[in-house]
Amino acid sequence: MLKNKKNIFILILIIMSVSGIAVCCFRSKKNESIELTIVGDIMLSRGVDSYIKKSGYDYLYENMKDIFLEDDLTIVNLECPITEYSRGANKASRFVFKASADNAKAMKKAGIDLCDLANNHTMDYRSEGLKDTMDGLARAGISYVGAGERVGEDMSYIFEKNGFRLGVLAYSIFPPEGFVYNADKANINYLLDYDGNKSEKIKAELENMKADFKIVYFHWGIEYERFASKMQKDLARYAINNGADFVVGAHPHVIQESEVYKNKYIYYSLGNCIFDKQIPKGTDEGLMLRISIDKKNNVNIEEQKFKIKKGQPELIE
Repeated sequence: MLKNKKNIFILILIIMSVSGIAVCCFRSKKNESIELTIVGDIMLSRGVDSYIKKSGYDYLYENMKDIFLEDDLTIVNLECPITEYSRGANKASRFVFKASADNAKAMKKAGIDLCDLANNHTMDYRSEGLKDTMDGLARAGISYVGAGERVGEDMSYIFEKNGFRLGVLAYSIFPPEGFVYNADKANINYLLDYDGNKSEKIKAELENMKADFKIVYFHWGIEYERFASKMQKDLARYAINNGADFVVGAHPHVIQESEVYKNKYIYYSLGNCIFDKQIPKGTDEGLMLRISIDKKNNVNIEEQKFKIKKGQPELIE
């Protein structure tokens, strides 16, 4: 008799599942939250380009793509333009980066959804190269943040799931290198009004952003320095004091410390993600954040370290 009751119960569950009745009963907590992945610097030029030519575009993402593809949103800092434009910025050639257009397709295939362009290298091929980058990402189905076709336009990004809106703002405290400023051409979200530890631009944009959870991605700090500077700490806390819910950073090329301020998380530098070999210690390491955010703004974070070998990140067990 007990066995028959069990079979009847299983049959009822099957019928309910087929008819859609059981959807609300079996909806996982994961489906009710935004699942987010954030990593640091991706640079597809120089040595990384040689790895691509040898092993193909997909090679770089082999160990990360399953994670990137299963979440709702994957954010990277793209530290090079994707362009065929030939006139580089006026600086040392070894620091002038660019990548071919096929990289955008490979990034999309690997599950990358959003590129932070507010850094000191996305304009290595001037406004023309940045415009090509934005257009190429858009054609591949990848969004971008921290750049626009002219100064003054909205350079933020909004992701929405089940009525819950996650907003991202991205800023570089460094001006584009070797570039002559032109407000009417494509440009990054550079903090022109940055004053020691504050910026009215950040304050205003956080206030105006219509989002339930607000992330600020900064390009800041001192290269190869493992500890955040006073400026980074002051600016991160200023952002949180003015409405940011989460702060993350890049540029030092090494992992820096994290902290909790007013119950909000700050990750000062995630280090490199896809990069060629560099001499300073720690440049072959990176940190990936797997974040779950629910509608009550509760945040759960899983930190995953990885090593970078021949341009390719390998997760550390």
